[in-house]
Amino acid sequence: MAYDAQEFCLRGTPICRGIAVGRLYFFDRKEGVVPDITLSPHDVEKDVIRFREALNNSKRDIKHLQSQLESEGALEAVVILDSQLIMLEDPLLTTNIEVTIRETKKNAESVFRAAIRKYQEKFDAISDPFFRDRFKDIQDISRRVMEYLNKGARVSLHDIPPGSIVFAPDFTPSEMAETKSIAVGAIVTEVGGTTSHTGIVAIAKGIPYVANVSFELIDFSQEYVVIVDGRKGEIILNPTVKTIEKYERLKIHLQSQMKGLERLCTLSAETIDGYQVRLSANIEMSHQIDLVHRYGGHGVGLFRSEYIFFPKNVIPSEEEQYRIYKRIVDRMKGRSLVIRVFDLGGDKAVPGYSMLKEGNPFLGCRAIRFLLREKEILKTQLRAVIRAGIGAPVSVLFPMVSTMTEFLEVKKIVRDTEEEFGISPKKGIRIGCMIEVPSAAIIADHLAKECDFLSIGTNDLVQYSLAIDRGNQYMASRYDPTNPSILRLIKLITSEGDQGQIPVTLCGEIAADPRFTMLLLGLGVQELSVAPRYIPIIKHAIRNTSILEAVDLAERALCSATSQEVMDLISGAYKRNVPEDYLYNC
Repeated sequence: MAYDAQEFCLRGTPICRGIAVGRLYFFDRKEGVVPDITLSPHDVEKDVIRFREALNNSKRDIKHLQSQLESEGALEAVVILDSQLIMLEDPLLTTNIEVTIRETKKNAESVFRAAIRKYQEKFDAISDPFFRDRFKDIQDISRRVMEYLNKGARVSLHDIPPGSIVFAPDFTPSEMAETKSIAVGAIVTEVGGTTSHTGIVAIAKGIPYVANVSFELIDFSQEYVVIVDGRKGEIILNPTVKTIEKYERLKIHLQSQMKGLERLCTLSAETIDGYQVRLSANIEMSHQIDLVHRYGGHGVGLFRSEYIFFPKNVIPSEEEQYRIYKRIVDRMKGRSLVIRVFDLGGDKAVPGYSMLKEGNPFLGCRAIRFLLREKEILKTQLRAVIRAGIGAPVSVLFPMVSTMTEFLEVKKIVRDTEEEFGISPKKGIRIGCMIEVPSAAIIADHLAKECDFLSIGTNDLVQYSLAIDRGNQYMASRYDPTNPSILRLIKLITSEGDQGQIPVTLCGEIAADPRFTMLLLGLGVQELSVAPRYIPIIKHAIRNTSILEAVDLAERALCSATSQEVMDLISGAYKRNVPEDYLYNC
């Protein structure tokens, strides 16, 4: 049942910030039934050829999309579609299907659907929402190939009325890539997350996107004017003239603001009173390095190395890994690179390795624990990293450290591996410890004596400190990085890093929120690492901050008793220092 013509508001999760006003358009894919046909002997090869043509047409479409995205400057989205091209070369989606068509004499559609279901079974066994979200890339490919096999008209967004606000149950990465900002004002879906490929593409294209919105109160047979406030995650239906005018003004201010930020790329990340801050990037793929250079990042503060084998679902050999890391090192052009070793295990299945069946995999055999159990995986990766990093500012970072014993053991493996190449400890690779659990924060003084830098992963630190699953939508409101306990842990870590005379980096999501910038600098964080797209926004916040004021703000925040007190403090300070920011001052 829908409301009447009065203005009403729905709420969801903001994925890409921005403002849009337009008419509601419901995107319905109308997927058909997949036939299951036994082929006659002389039709088998025809179906194999038909399947190859569907794959080739799908590749052509994706490459065309990449050219379009590159011309729009959405380089992150180009990288996302690279993974789809790799998947279209995967034997599970190519050779194996051709063999199965010949063996079973079943039609290409039926065999292809069965292969996709095998993929789905693998991903259904993974509880990590980040990795589960990656199945949408496979669904995206599946839909595209199926449409060519069925010779039906592709369901696309090309023909929708200009400026539409598109509502859909979900959205695939390539569908998001196909959207043109002239035609699509914003996207609203029932499901989605900030780490999904769809979300990353939306951010790259600058299309306002709100996910996890309930459609129960919307009557899609009716016409609606809709406002999407991607800053707050609000959807306003049937807005009054006054409300529309207010948001149209906001939209103009935002567009002007974003153009101004692009001019900061060549400027330093320095506070008003001359305090230099290192501003680096979090990346998953080598192509994103172009964005690091484009936006003026100091280097890469976090390379999530597990993504190098994700598309093919196979752990690369030492030689394959070496080539990947060497390519990244070369593209960095002398800038620093921090490679986090594989963050695997627990809920993230590893091909070819038996995984433990655990009731709570987030507290089980994952990350450093898994690598210490499967030392050959770690040693292979370290050999590749050490070889690629010779003569370059490359560091290795260990995730999920919870005890001193764990860290000392992996450190010894690093030094033993370097010894194989005749590298002395004094000339060895820099070793970092990721602080993601309270136990590591509490012994940061001991860890600081054994490593070259500390890196705070606030996403997990908040989760483990507050005992709240960050992927649980029902607990989303309680997952709160402004909790005073989190601030005290961050301060403890930076203080111990300072005592040990080693730098402390912060690479969690709050690093990309400019409202937190002053607080984090005041707490003693010396380097922030964010997605490349956010570098200009955070640089702007740094350049409008006084380090003296930041220290004072941090001292007051540390004395606060509630999250709301902290949020009020940092929001108030940000509005005073950067009053013209319409994206975050809301």
